[in-house]
Amino acid sequence: MNFSDRAKLFGMQNLLLEADLIELEKSGIEIGHSQTVGEKEIVDTEIFEIDIRKQAKQMVDLYYLLFCLENSIRKLIIDRLKEKYSSAWWETKVPETVRKNVLNKQNDEKDTPFSERSEEPIYYTDFRDLIEIIEQNWTDFSDTFRSIESVKATLTTLNVLRRPIAHNSALGVDEILRFKLHIKDWIRIQM
Repeated sequence: MNFSDRAKLFGMQNLLLEADLIELEKSGIEIGHSQTVGEKEIVDTEIFEIDIRKQAKQMVDLYYLLFCLENSIRKLIIDRLKEKYSSAWWETKVPETVRKNVLNKQNDEKDTPFSERSEEPIYYTDFRDLIEIIEQNWTDFSDTFRSIESVKATLTTLNVLRRPIAHNSALGVDEILRFKLHIKDWIRIQM
């Protein structure tokens, strides 16, 4: 075996080892590996109890799914209504109650020193608001979903499961499975 082959083999073995170390840490075994490969943290997470850190690691994947799901629904609504009603879709196609809720959230945000969440008002909505938008514009979405009732049922359940994820509470094993199955339901009700 020449030097080039040995170097490739060494690299492959390191990649496999890296994957194994990541899996160990995902299972809750603290070996400090992520600290050696990650960027320098602003806050040392070691100040938090190990049980809290383990729960946080378990919830990361659920937050990732929630983020993707919620924003893909928003994007679907934006794309569909903007295509049919141009940039005036927010003012003309979104229920007044939703627009008022969003305006309140935007005004509250102005009183903080933080960056604006988004220029698009829809990013200030939650699942209940998204249900209202789809329901009010059902004719524009009827070719995308099985029925308005399936949309409401799926998003209502996802909203209940969303709360603990969005508010930093751990979900039980059954709720984790239920959350993932309802995401599959969301995909299933789309035609």
